[in-house]
Amino acid sequence: MLVDDAIVVIENIHRHFDQLPAGADKETRAAAAVKATNEIGNPTTLATFTVITVFLALTMVTGMLGQYFYPFAFNVPTAMIASLIIAYSVTPWLARRWLPSAVVLINTKQAQVAKPKRKLRTQQIYKRLLTALLDNTRTRRLFYVGIIVLIGASFLQPSWQFLRPQGSSGAVSYLGVPMTFLPKDNKNTFLVNIHLADDTPLEITDRVAREIGEVIAQQPLVTHYQTYIGIPAIVDFNSQLKGSAQYVGPQFAEIRVNLVDKFQRETRSIDIVLALRPAVAKIAARYPGSTIQLLEDPSGPPVRATILAELYGPDLEVLEQLVQKVAAEYRNTYDMAEVHTSTPSNVSEYRFQIRRDAVALAGLDPAKVSQALGRLMTGETLGYAHPQGERSPVPIKLHIPRQQRIEPQLLERAFVTNSAGKKVPLSELVDVVEATALKPIHHKDTERVHYVGGETANTGAIYAVLDLDRRLNGMHVHGLDHLKTVNLQTEAVRPNSLDGYSLLWEGELRLMLDAFRDMGLAMVLTLVVIYLLLVGYFRSFKMPALVMSAIPLAFIGVFPGHWICGVTFSSASMAGVIALVGAVVRNSLLIVEFIQDRLAQGYDMDDAIREAGAIRLRPIMLTTMAIALGTAIMVPDAVFGGLAISLIFGSMSSALLVIFVVPLLYKQFIKQV
Repeated sequence: MLVDDAIVVIENIHRHFDQLPAGADKETRAAAAVKATNEIGNPTTLATFTVITVFLALTMVTGMLGQYFYPFAFNVPTAMIASLIIAYSVTPWLARRWLPSAVVLINTKQAQVAKPKRKLRTQQIYKRLLTALLDNTRTRRLFYVGIIVLIGASFLQPSWQFLRPQGSSGAVSYLGVPMTFLPKDNKNTFLVNIHLADDTPLEITDRVAREIGEVIAQQPLVTHYQTYIGIPAIVDFNSQLKGSAQYVGPQFAEIRVNLVDKFQRETRSIDIVLALRPAVAKIAARYPGSTIQLLEDPSGPPVRATILAELYGPDLEVLEQLVQKVAAEYRNTYDMAEVHTSTPSNVSEYRFQIRRDAVALAGLDPAKVSQALGRLMTGETLGYAHPQGERSPVPIKLHIPRQQRIEPQLLERAFVTNSAGKKVPLSELVDVVEATALKPIHHKDTERVHYVGGETANTGAIYAVLDLDRRLNGMHVHGLDHLKTVNLQTEAVRPNSLDGYSLLWEGELRLMLDAFRDMGLAMVLTLVVIYLLLVGYFRSFKMPALVMSAIPLAFIGVFPGHWICGVTFSSASMAGVIALVGAVVRNSLLIVEFIQDRLAQGYDMDDAIREAGAIRLRPIMLTTMAIALGTAIMVPDAVFGGLAISLIFGSMSSALLVIFVVPLLYKQFIKQV
């Protein structure tokens, strides 16, 4: 985009220089350069400000995604203003010095005459096609119908998944374009999160981690891995959002896996994880109540889970039952790879209650009995040693060896000595009560909440959520209560347990809805501002609509481009669509300006249309190829690849059609004036 202004200026100067005689002096060349620059000055300036308006509108994107696009919103407008100044000052000066005059003089017997310039073959072909459309009403109408069909078919590609009879769940249709917040990226690492049943001892967790490690070690693209038993791995941004930094206990383990550098392998990390999942699932099946997740580092803002349901309600016991029902529906959803909940499993525990009457009769102090119980259960630090060479003191701790499991029967062999020197067994002083351990209660926005999360293998979250929402909305909960699913609107919903049992959709879909809402508003604002700018420039309400007709033509290439490249339409793709608005308006603006200029020179309407389109054909193609080649380097990028595809294919489709549509519509507009 930075060279667009310079391309338009230098091409028009080149066209004017072609009309100069060979050996023209500096003053003549300078005048031609100034005239050529002035000829396209107004539309070029206006087109540049439309691009600036488009990228400034990206500041309306909120949240973490807004931070991703902020460099675009700041740097592009600044650079575009600088490029416009250079195009009007440096470019004409360089053209005057270095660009040759293409017309040469040839000698004849009568006089010196200029050799006529050879017309470009593409311009000749273009004029013949445009003439056929201008002269043949039936052909012109078929052309319009074809464009409308192409626009409709293009929009049908991402929307067919929601309209097809079999529903949104399932594989994407052959010509369909999937949608997601941000596609997965090819990374050099991934994380295996192990969460066994909450009463699992550390030895079992270690065994499971070793079994998974053996499976990982068999992968040829794995360089090394590191296992963390009972504690989380190194906490990163992703771990903070998922809450795995709090996974401390004998039932937890994590494995950080490093792969061969992505530039040295052909297999993506996404495919490696996908191939590992069946083997890991077999291991998890041997341990009831376990959840083993293969977590890939996100390409954009991380979330607690890709598909996240937040359950609210007045009764915690009913909520726990509801969590299991929702989790079961998750497992019956297409492409659902892993399901996990925030509800811990039931863990039996022994509670020791000191019998104060028995302690008093034995002549003991309750504090002394409590201290003895503490030594028996958790041990006691008796002091600190200071070995030579150690920087920190080493604690001396009294505790029962781990291999001797502590059970209630041990109280019969543990004694407390009273003031009379008599040993009293702890079993006579303490009652042992078996109970269920207390479970943590999660809160969000001052409301008690339970989470159900899931990860998809290949498809986007929106399809699974819509399928789940259809099955879960209105589900019977308890008594006369039914589940109500919410938060699929553009504005986020605040939970309220007083309204009964509700399910709020969060996760990647919420980020996607927020991003598309902000970008949709940005695009509407951009269209309004561009329209008002054009109204002020043309002093007409019809002509701006004609100029902006290039915008829907860009959509003919956007979605087919994603299908051809096999890329999911994402938030970055939407940003590319917004950027297209300013880029494609430039082409139609220059065509209209040249048509009006030819009419002012006395050209016939049809001749003015043909001549203006032919003259602007080359700069339109040059600027389009500049955009395509300049953004092609971004296509492999997971975050901004969709933005590049939108720009490349959208600008190409708009450029190929705008040179026909705008001249045809201009003639129709003039007839209606």
